[in-house]
Amino acid sequence: MDIFEVLTAISKRKMAFMHAGVNENEALIKAEFFVSKDYHIPLLDIKKLLGVKFIPT
Repeated sequence: MDIFEVLTAISKRKMAFMHAGVNENEALIKAEFFVSKDYHIPLLDIKKLLGVKFIPT
């Protein structure tokens, strides 16, 4: 599995959530979470892949 397959999976999942009535931001968060679980990729790595800065508290 390469980066493009992961990004495609996130995009498809996000669109499915948006068609179900979830707003765009919430749909992206849910898509990241479910793809992380489905493909056994740490959520932090998916956020890095999407370019989201993570600042630990």
